Amino acid sequence: MQFARVSRLGGLWVAIAAALLAALLLAPAASALEFEIVNESGREDEDVYVTVVANGAYDVPGITEDEPVKLSEIPGHSMTIDQLISGRVYISYGAGVQEGVPFDSPTRFDWAELTVTPVAEDVANLTAVDQFAIGMRLDTFNGSGGHLETVGAANSDTIFGALQQIPGGPQATVRDAGGEILRVLSPLHSTAYPDLGDYVRSMAGETISLRTAFFGSRFTTTQYSGTFAADGSIVLHGTTNPLNAAPPEIAIPAADLIEDIYTGAGTPNDVEGAIRRDLLSGFSAGFWNGRYGNDALSFCDDAIVDAQGSYCPNGFNQPAFGDARASLSSFPTCEQYAAVINQYSDVYGNPYSDASKKVAVALDQPGSGGEVTKLRLTILPDSGAAQPVNSGNAECGAAPAAQPPAPVAAPAAHAATARATARFRKRSTLVHGRFRAGRVVCPDRCAKVVAVAKLGRRVVARGSWRGAAANRVLTMKLTGAGRRLLTGKGRQWKLKIVARAIGADGARTQLRGRLRLKVAGR
Repeated sequence: MQFARVSRLGGLWVAIAAALLAALLLAPAASALEFEIVNESGREDEDVYVTVVANGAYDVPGITEDEPVKLSEIPGHSMTIDQLISGRVYISYGAGVQEGVPFDSPTRFDWAELTVTPVAEDVANLTAVDQFAIGMRLDTFNGSGGHLETVGAANSDTIFGALQQIPGGPQATVRDAGGEILRVLSPLHSTAYPDLGDYVRSMAGETISLRTAFFGSRFTTTQYSGTFAADGSIVLHGTTNPLNAAPPEIAIPAADLIEDIYTGAGTPNDVEGAIRRDLLSGFSAGFWNGRYGNDALSFCDDAIVDAQGSYCPNGFNQPAFGDARASLSSFPTCEQYAAVINQYSDVYGNPYSDASKKVAVALDQPGSGGEVTKLRLTILPDSGAAQPVNSGNAECGAAPAAQPPAPVAAPAAHAATARATARFRKRSTLVHGRFRAGRVVCPDRCAKVVAVAKLGRRVVARGSWRGAAANRVLTMKLTGAGRRLLTGKGRQWKLKIVARAIGADGARTQLRGRLRLKVAGR
């Protein structure tokens, strides 16, 4: 009897366990993140298209990667994102777009960027680093529907109008056949904006100090200083902690410095690259010779000074652009496109924007101890009273008396400035740390070509040449970050290629493409 009783009890627990297992198997899986799209654009849902892509893992049930779908066809305008590494969600009007859509496209499009791993460090942001086309807003919510964070922009017409008022803005504007604005290109894609050569040369005789931190595999601080020559070139002298992490002398010619302010070129993901980045970002945001002086430690309000060194742990986060200037000069003293984006949006206007203000929302989800269960993207109407969470001061251009009106040219005038072309490969194979990205062609010759390959925001490969080549294969070599990230025989990675070509006549052209890189081997 006792044995029978125990047997019946054991059978009961087996039945209960089986029932629980069946319930778990039949229960819907918990969503990593709900992504909701709210259409306030004034356009019908049938005319709004959504495309989701990633530069890493992709797991968005029901949504095929890089395949446009009408918003009206997405149930509840909501999708589940289980994983999306270095992802983009494109929004376009009237027609769908795919990854790598050219910036002269007749379709108006823009996008949000996000990474869902999920880990506590996941974030989402809007960006105008390449262009501005559609005003949008991002909001996060917890499981109870409580609102957590917001970043957003003013309405498109407000930002379009402001960009028409800065030198180069009208020429960098792309319009449709009816004259309506499709987008305004950034300095990465338009040579219409004036360079900041006068600003750089105005630093002649000025001594600056850079206190930089490099958050790499080995945390390193640096202290460098230098005095600008009459032409704007500078030689920085300094030391690192630990020692010898960067050259004791870093020479930067004026021409490279002036050009790299817009492009961010010459800043590899190493200690020397971080030093060069801080020099460039100081010019981009108008810090040098401004109200904070010429010691970069004063460009942040949370400087750390300890035995390791002196540095800004969160970048240059003092109020930037117009707020960084004591008065207007006879020439622009900041990157004016980025200054306008900073004034009217919580959006990346250049790669350094996250230091000056908050431009991202956290996606720390319950699985990693966070609260975020839903991310909402709102497509704003072209006109209205929308405003960013944090505005800014864009007044860092030339004094009015010294600034002639910018001529208004047809969009074709911008395209006519392009001197070089590129035929980027769609696929390439990584062999011994190198791969071929394509071919760059200049009408006469390319005096200089510099290129970087990016995986998300990380520079994973570089390539360059100088000389009289008119048509040459662009071969790229992995950076330290690339050697760490692009591993695994047979694996494939989607990379973004950004190249800068300087022709024999000095004309500069930005070239961009995407390719799928395969690591050699099975």
